[in-house]
Amino acid sequence: MKGLVLFFIVIISFFGVACHHSKKVQTAVKKVDTVKTVVPENVVYIPFTRDLFILLRSKNIDIKKVQFFIDQQLILSRFYDVNKAEVVSGVIKFANGRYIDEIIIPALTPGVCDSIEADGLKINFERGNNDFKFINNKYSPDFFIFSGNNWKDGSCDVYYNKMIFRAACGTCSSASDIKLVVKQSDIDNTKKTSKILQGRKVDF
Repeated sequence: MKGLVLFFIVIISFFGVACHHSKKVQTAVKKVDTVKTVVPENVVYIPFTRDLFILLRSKNIDIKKVQFFIDQQLILSRFYDVNKAEVVSGVIKFANGRYIDEIIIPALTPGVCDSIEADGLKINFERGNNDFKFINNKYSPDFFIFSGNNWKDGSCDVYYNKMIFRAACGTCSSASDIKLVVKQSDIDNTKKTSKILQGRKVDF
């Protein structure tokens, strides 16, 4: 009799352990979202260079009226305690045991220049005071590239809605590879100059 009882205890224990291990445990999956960018046909984007900046200024063209774009996807993320922080305007995710407020700015998102500084341009991709600095200095002699603070592993800190976000490139290895670009057609139209002929009369 004791042997039978012992047998049932072993069987019950076995099933209890098996059921315990069969439970699914929720784990955080690290995933980088990408937003597919569709480039219209016959539209060519070119880097906005220092030479192009100087050319437009020499023609008295207002840089603030130039339509800018970014050539890569920009991802802003902020880790926070769900009981203490507020969501800004991004998508809430749960990864690596923490909540994340994530904002994605797709490649070729249009932006405008809010101000011109000695070492670059401040570009805004939405109305408000959320400017991003694109620098042009000895580290980027040709292009206007994304800038921020506390760089590490290709990402940096930036201010967005008066809070610090971590900025990274979703389609390249470093946020510093993100450049300002413009439409080739817009620049070609800007470079055009017109001359109206007054005609010529017969000499007597």
